[in-house]
Amino acid sequence: MKYQIERYFAGMRQEWEEALNNAVNGIFLFRRDFMDYHSHRFEDHSLLVREEQRVVALLPANVFNGVLYSHQGLTYGGWIFCKRLSAAHVEQIFVELDAYCRNHAIIEIVYKQKPSVFLPRLCETDAWMLWHLGYELWRRDLNFVIDLHNSPGFSHDKHYRLNKAKRNHLRVDPHGDIRQLMELVAHNLQERFQLLPTHTAEEALLLQTRFPNHIHTIAVFQGDMFLCGAWLFEDNQFVHTQYLHSNEEGKALCAVEFLMDYLIAKFSASKRYLSFGVSTEMDGKVLNEGLASFKEGFGASGVCHDFYRKKIIQIG
Repeated sequence: MKYQIERYFAGMRQEWEEALNNAVNGIFLFRRDFMDYHSHRFEDHSLLVREEQRVVALLPANVFNGVLYSHQGLTYGGWIFCKRLSAAHVEQIFVELDAYCRNHAIIEIVYKQKPSVFLPRLCETDAWMLWHLGYELWRRDLNFVIDLHNSPGFSHDKHYRLNKAKRNHLRVDPHGDIRQLMELVAHNLQERFQLLPTHTAEEALLLQTRFPNHIHTIAVFQGDMFLCGAWLFEDNQFVHTQYLHSNEEGKALCAVEFLMDYLIAKFSASKRYLSFGVSTEMDGKVLNEGLASFKEGFGASGVCHDFYRKKIIQIG
């Protein structure tokens, strides 16, 4: 079977969306309305793979200094397969990708995977192909996830804080204010790390407006006093806390424990995994022990998020 790889351009938008709708390992993050909100920051070089005229695979990507990246504006990446493909056919697509890169003066591929907990079903054929075809595993982040169907539950300390929270007359607002949350996130990151959030409040509001079935904000209050909140991403079998932040009053009143108890109860019937994001730094080489311990206290355990790379050998 011969596959043809083409670079995505705006006129292929409908094809991209239709192919993603049929994907066996898709996530809503790969929709063009999500990918393109920050198109001014990246030179998009996403790819479509055709079998005759039918699109059978997509690769969200951008190019920078001659390197093809699994899109740097997305947390997760890698091939999206739009139909059932055998392992042999997946290998052919990888081989065609090498040829495409040689023909377009691309000197390296940097490929990031999608951890299996975020997929509609297990699909890790590309992981074996990466090893088989000589890609180098150069980064491994540790993402902490609660298995909502098989969790050890809260630690003793978290149970103590949850019981305290329940005496503090807290309430959850399932329709929180994203601007209020992002103001808190920006304050916390600036005060602790001299950093800015990945998203501005305006970007977060835009994405939430575009994807009301997948993205929303949740908050905890005592009376009218805002204590903590989270920006939630939902799809397939997972819910992910993109931002989970508390102010000083929220810490004193154990608002995060209250919120996590609420989320676990709310999603246990409809989702399998609750993700907290990574707790590693320095390209995965350093564990943030405090952050990891905080997440483990809720019953989370580590899932690897792997990054690969491969130099492209130019011929002639």
